[in-house]
Amino acid sequence: MVSQKLKELRIKGMVCNRCISVVSNELEKLEADILEIKLGRVLVKYPEYKVSLQDIDEALKKHDFELIIDENTKIVEAVKAILVELISDLPVKLTTNLSDLLVDKLHKDYTYLSKLFSSNLGVTIEKYFINLKIEKAKELIETGQLNFTEISYDLGYSSVNYLSSQFKQITGMRMGDYKKLSLWDRKPLDKIL
Repeated sequence: MVSQKLKELRIKGMVCNRCISVVSNELEKLEADILEIKLGRVLVKYPEYKVSLQDIDEALKKHDFELIIDENTKIVEAVKAILVELISDLPVKLTTNLSDLLVDKLHKDYTYLSKLFSSNLGVTIEKYFINLKIEKAKELIETGQLNFTEISYDLGYSSVNYLSSQFKQITGMRMGDYKKLSLWDRKPLDKIL
C-alpha cells in the first residue's frame, strides 16, 4: 500500500474564496487529497514518495502564498484568517466580543494572542480588525449597492457616525469624498496592517 502523509498546512496570504480555489488547484496538481480547506488552513493527504513540503511550498509561492512553518506565525495567520472570514460574510455577526471569539476558536489565552499578534505585526488585533473593516467599507462603497448606513450596519458598527469617524481616521478622507474618487485606493486583505 502507498504511504499517504496526513498534514495540516497553514498558508499565508489565503484570504478569499478565490485563494481557496487557487490553492485547491495547485494541491490537486500535486495529486494531494484535500480533506478540508478554509482560509489559511488546509488538511491534506498526499503520497510521500511523490510530494514534499518543499514541492507544496514552491507551488504555492507561484501565486504569492507561503507555507507557514513557525508555530507563532501559524497562530498569527490563524487570527488573521478568522478576522478576514468574519468580515467576508456580511452582515458581520459577532455574538460575543472579538477576544472571546478568538479564544473560543483558537483555544489560547487572549493576552497571549494579543501580545503575539502585536509583536509579530506591530499592530493590535483590534486595530487590524478595524483596518479590515475599513477596506471592506471601501469595497462596499465602490460597488454602490448600499448606502453608508447600510454599510455601517453590515460591518457591525453601532452607527454610521462611528464608521465615518474610523474611516476618516484610517484613510484621511470622508466616505463621501472616497465615493467621488475616480481611482479608488484599496488594499488586498492579505496586505493590510
